Amino acid sequence: MSIPGLAQIAGSSQVARVLNSLVTGVSGVLQKDLVGIYLYGSLVTEDFDATISDLDLVVVTNRGLDGAAFSSLHELHQQVILSYPSWNDRLELAYISLDALKTFRRKQSRIAIISPGEPFHQLDAGYDWLISWYMLRETGIALSGPDIASLIDPMEPVHYIKAVQSHIEAYPASVKSATRKSDLSYIVVTTARGLYTVLHGQPTSKIKATAWAARTFPQWARLINQAMRWRVNPQSDSLSVDDIRPGIEAFVDELLAMLPKKDDGAKAKSPPGT
Repeated sequence: MSIPGLAQIAGSSQVARVLNSLVTGVSGVLQKDLVGIYLYGSLVTEDFDATISDLDLVVVTNRGLDGAAFSSLHELHQQVILSYPSWNDRLELAYISLDALKTFRRKQSRIAIISPGEPFHQLDAGYDWLISWYMLRETGIALSGPDIASLIDPMEPVHYIKAVQSHIEAYPASVKSATRKSDLSYIVVTTARGLYTVLHGQPTSKIKATAWAARTFPQWARLINQAMRWRVNPQSDSLSVDDIRPGIEAFVDELLAMLPKKDDGAKAKSPPGT
């Protein structure tokens, strides 16, 4: 199977081959139960790095996965990783029924997901997945099936913004519990991206958000640049998790202080230079 324009989208022949293998394999397993396969995430938001970035796909189905389909998809994921070892722990696929996608704001539904650091498993998802489904609707590219916007009801941007704020407000606890430099790097980058989103009322890429944060908060530019290096190579310096944790705690606290207070409806504070 050939996906038109995929090589140009991906900018990498191997990325195109991996996506082609996944689309072909998923289509073969699900057959008539498949509604569509959608690409989103860094590959469509100017952040993609073929050496470290994940592939983000959402597969929409006519019904939830049964045991046989789940097992066959698990085997497919393993086969793709065996064929392309550099993509081990870099595939993020979510399988969700059309009904679950239509009703996620009202109820929890069972979805299946494989993501970095986690095996293929099932979980209950509802309103807590609004950030993902909003970005999917706004930026998703159909590799198979109808336009994704026809499958997800429109969402008010304000609800997305509030969900982003709630997400990054939980990061102080995540900093304390992190055990890997890559996790702390993710927190730095995502906090910057989240604050940009809340202050400007629209999402942006990791690269643009971190560049903005480094300019806006020059006192944190060195830490932000280090975090971007840790994304690529956590061993790029000899610093340990415990060495960098205090600085990241202070960074997160300072950026979160710029968020609006939910109890009084106040607007977000304006950082210097905006």
